[in-house]
Amino acid sequence: MQPRLNPPRALVFGGTGILGAEVLRGLARASVPTAFTWHQSRERAHALASELSQRPVQVDLSDAAATRSALQGLREEGFVPNLFIHCAGVNPGAALGDITDEQWSKTMAVNCHSAFIACQELAPAMAQAGEGHFVLVGALDRTQSAPSPVHFAASQGALSAMAMAVAKELGPKGVRINVVALGLLEGGLSREVGEKLVADYKGFSALRRLGRPEEAAKAILWLALENTYMNGKVLPVNGGI
Repeated sequence: MQPRLNPPRALVFGGTGILGAEVLRGLARASVPTAFTWHQSRERAHALASELSQRPVQVDLSDAAATRSALQGLREEGFVPNLFIHCAGVNPGAALGDITDEQWSKTMAVNCHSAFIACQELAPAMAQAGEGHFVLVGALDRTQSAPSPVHFAASQGALSAMAMAVAKELGPKGVRINVVALGLLEGGLSREVGEKLVADYKGFSALRRLGRPEEAAKAILWLALENTYMNGKVLPVNGGI
């Protein structure tokens, strides 16, 4: 087996969420120097930074210019990630007819466009070094038929298409990119989907339960730190839907 990225340096978008925090803890256990973004949860961000000896970076991921500036700032400070994990996401529930242009734009900006910006900004150094890995975290992949707000579903579908395109372009240069398609988890965005959908999900799940954040984080960290061959693909982690 090929060795993992040497030495690995990670950047996590969305580190203060329930899933992002588990990913940060896993990276800390693996002794991977890590920076992570936060937006509004200042107290939680600084608590995680203190607990895990990691670097917090405040940025609004719905703001493309601010996102690029944050990435460029890390580079100017000498922190050049060769591992990127996108755990950020918003899911403002709304029926098709009620989705505003602002809701659509913000959902796409945080869930998808910020991942694109990270790929664009970080890939050149990875390609030059001949190694790098992007892990994009999404929801149920498009082969599943669970109900989902249209703007949220569109942002998730875009991730898998982007991953395949980036893999084809950068794979020959040693860069890998994959998507983890999660089912409903205990906490996080799953709290916004409603009790009926949660009950239906449990009923259709082979395990008859929601996932735990630490279970999802294990799959993400395996892709990030152990995978050497999977590229451009979607890894479903959903309890058997």
